[in-house]
Amino acid sequence: MLTIRQPVAVKVILTEETKQSWLAELRRHINTTIAELEELEFRGKQMLRDAEKQGDGAVQATEQHLENERNQRITRREQLIQQLTQIQQMDLNAEVPNGTLETSADIRVGDSWDQILLGSEIVLKDGVVVEIRRNGMKIE
Repeated sequence: MLTIRQPVAVKVILTEETKQSWLAELRRHINTTIAELEELEFRGKQMLRDAEKQGDGAVQATEQHLENERNQRITRREQLIQQLTQIQQMDLNAEVPNGTLETSADIRVGDSWDQILLGSEIVLKDGVVVEIRRNGMKIE
């Protein structure tokens, strides 16, 4: 017998409670990102004033830095909005992938490698484990 590490897929059955929780979390992240953009604009003006005292090279470097920071936050905001839209469109009771964990699996001579590779899944509903599957089959 040999024990190996194996990924376990975690899935969530989408309930209204879970959906609303995920949407609220995404809205918080969107609002945080918008606040970061506003703060960046405010701080950016001061940074540019400070850079002007150091010359054109400093101004250009500061402008480039601010543009990069701004673009990162805009990209993040757009990705969050896209996720929010996707979740809004999801059907209730759908199984939604929600990450992976690692577990140990015992293998023995004669075990089917294909069955081992199928892996395991944990299914959650409102934060409660409702099903565990190994090799695609429900286990107790």
